[in-house]
Amino acid sequence: MSGDKRQGSFENRAVWFGAVLTVLVIAVHSVNLHMLEGGSQAFGAAFSVLSYIERFFGEELGQIAVPGFFFMSGYLFSRGLSGRRITVTDIKGKWGRRIFSLVIPYLLWNLIYYVIYLAFGEAELSAGALFDALINHSCDPVFWYMKELIILSVLAPFLYAVFCDGKAKSALFITAMIFIVASNYQTLTFHAVNEDALFYYSCGMVGALFFDDVLESEGEDIHRNMTLVCLLLFIGAEGLRLIPPFSTSAAFFTGAVILQRIAGVLGLWAFMAWQRIGGEEPRPWMRTAFFIYATHYGIIRAVSLFLPENVPALLLSFLLMPAICISLAYGASVVMRRFLPGVYRILSGGR
Repeated sequence: MSGDKRQGSFENRAVWFGAVLTVLVIAVHSVNLHMLEGGSQAFGAAFSVLSYIERFFGEELGQIAVPGFFFMSGYLFSRGLSGRRITVTDIKGKWGRRIFSLVIPYLLWNLIYYVIYLAFGEAELSAGALFDALINHSCDPVFWYMKELIILSVLAPFLYAVFCDGKAKSALFITAMIFIVASNYQTLTFHAVNEDALFYYSCGMVGALFFDDVLESEGEDIHRNMTLVCLLLFIGAEGLRLIPPFSTSAAFFTGAVILQRIAGVLGLWAFMAWQRIGGEEPRPWMRTAFFIYATHYGIIRAVSLFLPENVPALLLSFLLMPAICISLAYGASVVMRRFLPGVYRILSGGR
């Protein structure tokens, strides 16, 4: 495959991958059956089965979404440099672009949510509350991901320099050390960065530097085998959490969770490549995934205000919430790009 065709194929797959992760994020924040008091008594075994299905997609499978975003961010950072040594010019350029694509949208969306909370009396009007909203995303909890991504973007050039100067074995060793630290985060007295986010981001970097021929392969067998291996790891890690020492040690339990999530991320990527999902041109809404991510929390909260508290309504809302969020957010993006293109460009970080 020529370089241009491979680049186009990868870009399409990355957009499709990000779209699937966005749907999973919405599923995570749409879990609602647990809020229904007395559900198990009123509906018996059916409620337990439905709750399990919802929890599986929202709290198990859905939990690979944000790790997937971190992985892909690290992958794209390294892929853009093509394995060469990073320069001061590269660092300035990448940091400069991320001010527009990450920092400014982060501050503006946090401000928007703060104003909305203020209007509904759920936030106080004070400098402290404003600072907490802008910096610590207190009114937009899902933006913890953005804050961590900003921190990782600052660290990325230095992390890349370490990985790029070594070989695959040394890069994997460093990544394994980060995994150990992330597994023991509860014993750390200081957290400069979310340690498991750093691990997923590092995996993406290492993947782009040393294993891009596998991850970007067009071979069906490679992706089928990778899918099966990752599926076994995903299931195995779930089982490990139920037995000692994983069930009794916080570090072992956390390690199993992190392993399960990175296996899920790699497995999803491999499965989509194996099944040729993402080979074609992405749907228009898929290119607005960031805008959907930024607005979905508010949409879910607004829709939830009108939901009757019964199992059918809550389950139906869970199943339909991705479509609802995507439709409303994409519709808003179309209108904004037509009438407020400058505002949309800023809010979407130029995406």
